[in-house]
Amino acid sequence: MISRRRGSASSRAWRSSFCNQANRISLHCPTPSFHSSSRPWRRRFMPLRVKFALFTFVLLILVAAQALVSFNRERVTLVEATENRAMMLTKTLAESAREPLASSRYSRLDYQAGSVLAERDAAYARILDGQGRIVADTRPGFIGWNISGALGNSSLLSVEENLLIARADISIPGRANGMAEVALRLEPLRERLRQSLWVHMRFAIAELLVCAVFLILLSVQLLGPVRAMTHTLIEASATETPVPITLPRASGPEIRSIARAVDELRVRVAEYQAELLAEERLATIGKMAAELAHEVRNPLEAISGAAELLSRGDTGGECIDIIREEIRSLDSYLSGILEFARVGTPGPEAAELSELARETASLALPMAREAGIDIGLRLHESPIPCMVDKSAIKRALFNLFANAIEASPRGSSISLETTATENTMTIRVRDFGAGLGVEARLRAFEPYFTTKPLGTGLGLALVRRIVEAHGGHVYFEDRNEGDAPPAGTVVVVELPSHVSVPHH
Repeated sequence: MISRRRGSASSRAWRSSFCNQANRISLHCPTPSFHSSSRPWRRRFMPLRVKFALFTFVLLILVAAQALVSFNRERVTLVEATENRAMMLTKTLAESAREPLASSRYSRLDYQAGSVLAERDAAYARILDGQGRIVADTRPGFIGWNISGALGNSSLLSVEENLLIARADISIPGRANGMAEVALRLEPLRERLRQSLWVHMRFAIAELLVCAVFLILLSVQLLGPVRAMTHTLIEASATETPVPITLPRASGPEIRSIARAVDELRVRVAEYQAELLAEERLATIGKMAAELAHEVRNPLEAISGAAELLSRGDTGGECIDIIREEIRSLDSYLSGILEFARVGTPGPEAAELSELARETASLALPMAREAGIDIGLRLHESPIPCMVDKSAIKRALFNLFANAIEASPRGSSISLETTATENTMTIRVRDFGAGLGVEARLRAFEPYFTTKPLGTGLGLALVRRIVEAHGGHVYFEDRNEGDAPPAGTVVVVELPSHVSVPHH
């Protein structure tokens, strides 16, 4: 496009054509787990690969825009230079033709018009007198022709049949003005523009190739290693020794240094947590020893007193009954401790969760009938297959049933509900007893914590150990204040779907 305005609509038309908790007993040293706590950043921040894609897209637009702007600037420069040269040649011809035209010496006009053809791209030149008659033309066949309407339009630029035509008036005092006209071929200009466009395209392609190579190297040495490191950290298990981060061979040295630092940090954290866990174990063992001594001393004192009476000749059956009752109490207490300590070596078996719940409810039914409690089951409409330690899960459910029965008043009911989603199996056991306070809920899963006068404090701790050994967790559901009082307690057990229990 020719940007300078010089007159006619045809000229403008030509120009337009170019544009956990502290007292928990565990058999493993936990390491940092990134499974759940690290996921929200994926929703809050744009992933690195998306940023790379956006950067590449913006870079492509910028390089294309740069090429177009450069080409447009050069095109405008070339077109303006051609226009200026055409006008300069026309005005020069008009000045040199003034005297010969005034004196009617037309032979000199032929020489002056022919001199224009020495210029590159010149197609023709001609001179018209005041009546519009061609008096000189580099094309002899046109001499003597009359062109009507050609005069009176001074300093014009127009395009006719791939020719750029420039016109200039020849002023002759006392006579009508003549006109000089020079035509330049446009094909050489268009060829130069095509060559310029091709050069700019090659430079743009070269820039894009260099940027593509840079982005590929950046992706190989940065994006791929970061993705591998992130995957390792996300998939890290909380129950295993930290696995060193494996990076691609092409990873950059800076990323390798970061990975080594992260590995060292994970090992140190694991060692620190192992030390904390050892301290927790020692504290728990001390607490267990104190509780064990307290719980065993009382029956032993009763047995010792009964034995003393027997040694003095007391032959009444009351002493023997005391000894038998205290022995049964000791046996029950020690059985609970052994059952709690036995958790940790589960054997996975194919099972169906609702069927396990139904079987456990059958086991708890005699206890419920004796307490005057009804058991209601709301099981998932379709089977819930799983790989679990069946006996351990049934022990955990039985303990939940037992706690619910003991907490419920006579004549009330308890319920068990099973549900399942794509990733989680859920069991809810609900009673309508007095419920637990906030402090009791916070400590209910600690060993030896109990709110019952004759409780051992191991039931819910056993439930938690079994559930966590299966990769799940257990908690109290918030009370629904809209329920008829008393609101009672809801214990929720969540297990991963199709869980497979590892051997420890």
